[in-house]
This record gives sequence, C-alpha cells and structure tokens, in this order.
Amino acid sequence: MSRILDVLDFPLRGQRLIEASAGTGKTYTITGLYLRLLLGHGTDATGFGLPLPVDRILVVTFTEAATAELRGRILARIRAARQAFEAGHSQDPLLQSLLEAVADRPLATRLLLTAERQMDEAAIHTIHGFCQRMLKQNAFESGSLFETEFVSDDERLHVEAVADFWRHRCYGLALPLARAVRDSWKTPQALLRTLRPHLATPELRCLGGEGSLEARHAEILGRIEAVKRQWRAAAGELDALIRDSGVDKRSYSSRNLPNWLAQVGDWAATSTEDYALPEKLKCFSQAELSAKTKKGAPPHHPLFAAIDALLAAPLGIQDVLLRQALTEVRQRLRQAKLRRQLLGFDDLLSGLDLALGGPAAEPLAARIREQYPVAMIDEFQDTDPQQYRIFTRLYGGAADGCGLYLIGDPKQAIYGFRGADIFTYIQAKRQVVDHYTLETNYRSTHALVAAVNGLFAQASAPFIYQADIPFQPVQANGKKEAFCLAGKPVAPLQWYLADTPGGSGAGEKRLSLGAYRQQMACAAAAQVHAWLCAAQAGSARIGSQPLKPGDIAILVRTGSEAALVRQALRECGIASVYLSSRESVFATQEARDLALLLHACLNPTDDSSLRRAMGSALVGWSAEQLVALNQQEALWEQAVERLRHCAELWRQKGVLPMLRHFLFLHAIPARLLSEADGERRLTDLLHLGELLQQAAAELSGEPALLRWLNEHCRAPNGNADEQQLRLESERKLVQVVTIHKSKGLQYPLVLLPFISGFRPTDQAKYHAEEGLWLDLAYSAESLARADEERLAEDLRLLYVALTRGIYTTWLGMAAL
Repeated sequence: MSRILDVLDFPLRGQRLIEASAGTGKTYTITGLYLRLLLGHGTDATGFGLPLPVDRILVVTFTEAATAELRGRILARIRAARQAFEAGHSQDPLLQSLLEAVADRPLATRLLLTAERQMDEAAIHTIHGFCQRMLKQNAFESGSLFETEFVSDDERLHVEAVADFWRHRCYGLALPLARAVRDSWKTPQALLRTLRPHLATPELRCLGGEGSLEARHAEILGRIEAVKRQWRAAAGELDALIRDSGVDKRSYSSRNLPNWLAQVGDWAATSTEDYALPEKLKCFSQAELSAKTKKGAPPHHPLFAAIDALLAAPLGIQDVLLRQALTEVRQRLRQAKLRRQLLGFDDLLSGLDLALGGPAAEPLAARIREQYPVAMIDEFQDTDPQQYRIFTRLYGGAADGCGLYLIGDPKQAIYGFRGADIFTYIQAKRQVVDHYTLETNYRSTHALVAAVNGLFAQASAPFIYQADIPFQPVQANGKKEAFCLAGKPVAPLQWYLADTPGGSGAGEKRLSLGAYRQQMACAAAAQVHAWLCAAQAGSARIGSQPLKPGDIAILVRTGSEAALVRQALRECGIASVYLSSRESVFATQEARDLALLLHACLNPTDDSSLRRAMGSALVGWSAEQLVALNQQEALWEQAVERLRHCAELWRQKGVLPMLRHFLFLHAIPARLLSEADGERRLTDLLHLGELLQQAAAELSGEPALLRWLNEHCRAPNGNADEQQLRLESERKLVQVVTIHKSKGLQYPLVLLPFISGFRPTDQAKYHAEEGLWLDLAYSAESLARADEERLAEDLRLLYVALTRGIYTTWLGMAAL
C-alpha cells in the first residue's frame, strides 16, 4: 500500500520507491529531499543523522539534458533556501517549514552557502557517467583498464564486426546455400539493420534457430524434394481426382486446372537447389481444396496433406543465421574493443555490472557506498535489468545505513525502443517494501485534470498490467486562469472525429492510416488557424494575455507525422518549428550540394564540376544560365575566377569563412529566406560549415576534408549529437514535438492529431518470468505477447501526451 509522500517526514535511510504522476512536482520533491540531506534535517526515525556535502549525494538520471536541468534546479533551490535562512522567512511552504525545524540557522546558512559554492563538484550524473567514474576511480577493484578511450559512436565497430562475421561465415558456403543467405540479406549492412535493435540487450535470449546453416538448408531441400517425388508419382491421377470432386469448377475450371497442373509439374521435374515454390502450389493444398468446395466432397490425397505441411512450415534460414550472428557479432565487438582499448556507452554499464558480480564485489560496493551513502535514481521507470542490478548490489542487503530512492512514474515508461524495461520496474516495485506517491497535480487546470482522470477511469485496466501499474486519480492545485474564446472557457478535452467513408452506423467503413493522417493534419492546422485568428481579433486569451503561437504545441509520434502537419500549417500561412528531429545534417540536400561546391573549388577549370556546383539547389542557376556558360566566355571566366578566389580563401582562412563569402557573393541567404523552407536550409548550411571547420583542424589538407564530407554524406548518423539538425528559428512559433521528446515538458495548448494511430509489432520480442525473449520463428503466441506489450506502451504514450497540456488538449480521433 502506497503512502502519500510528505517531504519533511520522508525517511532518508533505507530503500524507498516514489511514484510521481505527471505534473505532481517530482523535481520539487527531489530538491526538497536534497536540502534535507544537506542540512541533516530529521529525527532519528526520519533523518539521515548528519549533514552530507554535495559530492556525497548521488543523483542519477538518464540523459545529459535531464542531468543539466536537474543540476540547475537543485542549485536554484539551494540558493533560495540560503536566502530564506538569511532573511528568516520564505513564501515557499517547504522552506518555511525547514526554517522552523532547524535550530541552528547560522550553521544551516553556512552549509547551504558551501553547497552553493561547491555545486560544480555535485555528484549529479547520467547512469553512464556514474559508471564511467566508478570504473576509473576503482580500477583495481573493478578490473578495468587504466588507459581506455571512450567512444560515443561505435557504429564503425558494428559495421566491422558484422562484415567480419559475413566473411567468416558466409564466404565459404556452397553456392545454393549462399544464394539462400543473399535472398534473406543482400549485404552485411542489411544484416546489421536487423541485428542492431538486439545487440545492446545482453539479457536477450533466443527461441528457435538451433542447429547449423548446412543442416537447416539440407532439411528444407529434403522437405521440398519429398513433395516433388509425391507429385511425380501422383501426377497422372490428379486431374481426374479434382474434376470428379465437389470442388468449385469456376476456380478449378477446364482452362485453369491443366495450366496449374503443368506449372507445378514443371517445378516438380526440376532438381531442388533453392526454396522457391510455384505460385499455384497452394491451389493443391488440402486446406485450399476444402475451402473451395461448397457442395459435395472435396478431393483427398496424401499429396494434398503433404503440400499443406510444406506451406505451413517456414522455408528459410533467417532464424539460424540471426542466432549465430547475434552470438558471434557480440563476441567480435567485445574482442575489438578490448584489443583497441575502447569503451562505448553499453560497456560502461556492463563493466561495472561485471565488477559488482566478481570476486572483488563487496570491497568495491563498500567503497562506492562510503563515497555516496545516499543515491536518488530519477526517471527510474526507464531502467533496465542491468541498471537495476547495479544499484541493488550497491544499496541492497548490507547497505542498511544508506539511502536509495527510486523515483519515477511507470505510467510514463515510453522508452522501450531504447532498452528501458517496464518489467524491471515492476520487479523493483515488488521487491522494495516502502512505496510513496505524490497526489497533487500542479501543472494543469482543475478541469483538465478532472477530464484526464475521467478518461482513464473508463477502463478497468487502462495500462493492462493493473496489479503493478494502476491508475490513481490525482488532485489538482491548478492554474487560476483559463483559455477563453470570446470570453467563454474552452473545454479542457476537445475531440475531432474524422469523416469516415459511408458515414456512421452499421455500414461505416474504417479509415486507412494514410487517409487518417492526411485528414487530421489538415484539421489540426485549421484549428490552430482558427485560434490564432481569434487571437488577432482579441478574442482568444489565456487569462489576461492574448494567445501567442508559442503557446501551441502539436505532439506527434514520428518525423513523417511532423512533416505532414508542418506542411498543413504552411498551407494555412502558419510558421512552425520542429523540436525533435534526429536527422543528421549530412543526410540533407545541402550537404550533397556543399560537397559539389568544395569539389568545384578544388577543380575550378573542370567544366563538369563547375556546372554541377552552379546548377545545384544551393546556387540555383537556371538552365539558361548554365547554357550561357558555353556561349559567353566572359561568364565562364568569371565563374572560374570566383571559384579560384574561394579556394584561396579556403586555404588561407578556412572553409567556414570561404562558405560565408560564397553565400553572400551569390546572394544565397536572401534567396533561401524568400522560400518556404529557406530558414531550415540556411541553418543546415551554416551548421555544415561549422562541422567542416572543426574537422579541418584534425585533417591534413583540403582534399582530405572533401573526402571526410563525402564519407559522412554516405553514412550519416542521426544519433550523434553534433550531427542532429539544429533549431532553425528562435522565434516563438507553433511547436511540433514528438511525444517522447515532450515528456517532462508542458504547453498551454496541446494538439494530438494522430493519437489514434498505431503500428502492430513486427518483432516477436516479449518478456517472461525468465527474462526477455526473441522468438526467431515468429510464432503466433509470441507475436500476440509482443503485441500486448506494444499496446501497453502505446497506452503509456497516450498518458504522457494527455498530461502535457495546461489548459486544453485537442484530440484527433478516427476508427482506423
């Protein structure tokens, strides 16, 4: 049974689980507990016993951005507390309670001032940063190497490991088996795309795929050859058998049946070297013949049952090769990193996990506990088995005098694609005895909180795993103002129902996903347009303030949904900004055009290079201008001279000054900014220029820089922070954000145009008591369990989306 958390009475020793629903002041609670630890506040039952400095209170979260925000919020709270103790009073109820509870105020002021000054030393880290520090500081106990290089992007190592596996395992195969491999994956890169989601999950276990490639290949060929033999033996009696049965003669007509028999007969007469089956073989399966028999008796023959069995079992080697690849590629990655003394993000976790399970585990754990007697794990719902195991080994069992606070909200566990595991959270919830909750929403209005409570109350198990993730209605300490149109408050939840073909009722049809997205993008843009027009007329206000474009956020699932809604907004004359792009700047047209320009600068007299550069979308010369290069020698010489000058500028001052000179020489910024997406394109160009300038410092010569750019254009990596597209505008525009990126944020008005959309799972990956399983045979049972987990995460995603708004949330609904 959970208790309502009171920051001042919360016991600071022992293991505690804190569940904080959206908007209930989780960060406020963390900073309050942090102050109590700094001040040594509390009784023998609730206090820690002594004040702790900032470098002994471990705070762990899961992203660099969250770490920076938490550090800033804690520092601001320490400063506010210190000022309150100096002044002797505070408007903050918690700080006022601390003032009244602390007897020695001068000492408390000094402790807070020291903490404020030492905040740079505060132990506030990402989980990976914490593990990296522990491995470095405890190299002897952890058995880690002293000299290692950390790599944030180990994509190249993955490519090399898969290529090595491909060469080692596939090059020596017999030709028929090699063709079967190529039918599954054309290249090692294609195999890597299949493997990538599973390589970073060490807990993953595989079902199916046992045995060798050669044995599976021989088995499949044997099954096919057996059916061929049966066909050849029975070929003479099949025509009469089928014609004399009750099978539908419109399908098995005197025209179709002989053709189908001949087609399958030709196949049965050939030697078996691959897994190809004739299209019409299924017409002679017992199941198909029975289905096509409406009256009378269907034809029966042992051959028809054998064809049923052949078609029912998968004919492929993908599961065998995947199982081998997962094992061997992981092993090759470990060996390559050890050989080169490299560590990636995942190796930091596995390194500390192995050390805490090794022979020196207890001395290492004791040393870390001595350094950090208290640990707060923020966003704990995004943990995974390895992360939870690390903190259990550190602060479970023998760690009676320590404090471990697991803080999160299982209803907001939406990062399964990144390895977060809600079932690990459920396990932790069952193991930790003391549970606390935060019950008051400080983000949204009373009306919106009540509407969301009412919505989730409609289902008996809104998050599926009701025993472990129930929905508890929250109270509201909401905003006093409201969003009003023409002086009247707007409903907190608004529903837009899509038009469906055939109208409502029994004959109603369901929309396709594509039609739904198109319709909802237009509907959302029209709603935003109506609100902003009302704001211009002075009739749309939030409290006493007029509605502004920056008050509106449109939440989407994917980049393609963002593109749809932004296009619809542009057609309504509304500017927007996309805040969640993970696309690499090297994947843009601007990167390819810039490569053409740099090539032309290095080869100014090469006619084809000159034309490609000047005719690119970057420079934008028309066909007439390019033709004029042939006809007007002066124009050609002028273009060549300008490129020579740019090349000289590049050599003397660098690529970025050269690029800026070229842009203004051809008036490119003015032309781009006059176009609909010009601000985006200009931002990308300047971003590329900065990346090139940084890379030039480590490369030898201009040709090497051009090669570097071409390599990154061929293999862009949107996961690398420095490559991700930057915000094209600092203006307060309508915001388009992914639901994942919006978590933890709030917006006055929220639109969810595509909230009915979903994608059934395409991977048979699911959780069981023994751990995480991947069914390589894609059985129906495994797919059903995986799809249930997908649906549970989609429902949590819905909760996150519905709890971002402050005043009004607009939903686009449809029967899909």
